[in-house]
Amino acid sequence: MREGEAELLSPTRWYIGTLAAVVLAFALCETALAQTLPPQHPVIRMPGTKPPVPVGVDPGGTAIALIATGIDYTHPEIRDRLARDGEGEIIGYDLIDNDNRPYAATSLPENHDGAVDTLLARRILSTYRHARLVPVRVDPKDKIMLARALAFTATTPARIVAVPLWGESRETWEFFQQAADQVPDHLLILPAGGADAVAQGREQFPAALNLKGALIVAAVKETLERGTLARPGAPRIDALMLGRGGSWFPGIVPTAADATEAVALAAGLAACAQHGQPQLGAQELRERLLALAVRKEGPRETPVLDPLCLYGGTRY
Repeated sequence: MREGEAELLSPTRWYIGTLAAVVLAFALCETALAQTLPPQHPVIRMPGTKPPVPVGVDPGGTAIALIATGIDYTHPEIRDRLARDGEGEIIGYDLIDNDNRPYAATSLPENHDGAVDTLLARRILSTYRHARLVPVRVDPKDKIMLARALAFTATTPARIVAVPLWGESRETWEFFQQAADQVPDHLLILPAGGADAVAQGREQFPAALNLKGALIVAAVKETLERGTLARPGAPRIDALMLGRGGSWFPGIVPTAADATEAVALAAGLAACAQHGQPQLGAQELRERLLALAVRKEGPRETPVLDPLCLYGGTRY
């Protein structure tokens, strides 16, 4: 501006100045609000909201379905291992919310189902590094939802289905049994049930349904400590699972594993047994997996799947 001339405020300069003032005021308010929040209490996601599925492409490999209470698909060990379609959309489903975001936060307490199932997803993927995950979220008390979840897996590439859920109500699982009859090519990895209940002879479902295309697994430590195998009329257990880091070789103590971890590890090992083979049927894959097991001396000579040989897909 030349000397002696009055400065004219153009509409453009007025708009920019006003916008800058608004942005500054908003930033100051946001800072003040943040300072009023206790630092030990992070901002919590509002109930019912779920994060978007991270952008990605299908990683390829053997697909494993996990029917559970939801996972954190944003976890760095999971997000790149999600099965996806040709457009990059996740192959998975939330039957509770009827969308393709089967989410459960890992910030929940460790004993909360959602946090546990995220850990199980990580166990599956770390057991066999060529696996991709098909997550399905259900309410484990909804018998129709459980059946729909299994039916959904038939529309996916997964032929190995991990179901780390159990209970004492046959009625809850009756429709699941009907759905299982319709997917004979699926290998269902099921838990024998809660260790105490199994040791006491109480029926645990779905294991007690004696599904033909199922592999019933239990944890070595829990099972042996309670003398389950030695009890007359003991429940069906097809294989015992050692925890990660343990081995059945002399001098190495088996680490603890529970029924849910046993399911996750067995699912990963089933995919390991499928490695490099044409698509195997459920029974053939089951037999191939059991052929890799070590036979435990004692009642019923129950097969033991030894992690020292197989975990982590180290054979490949």
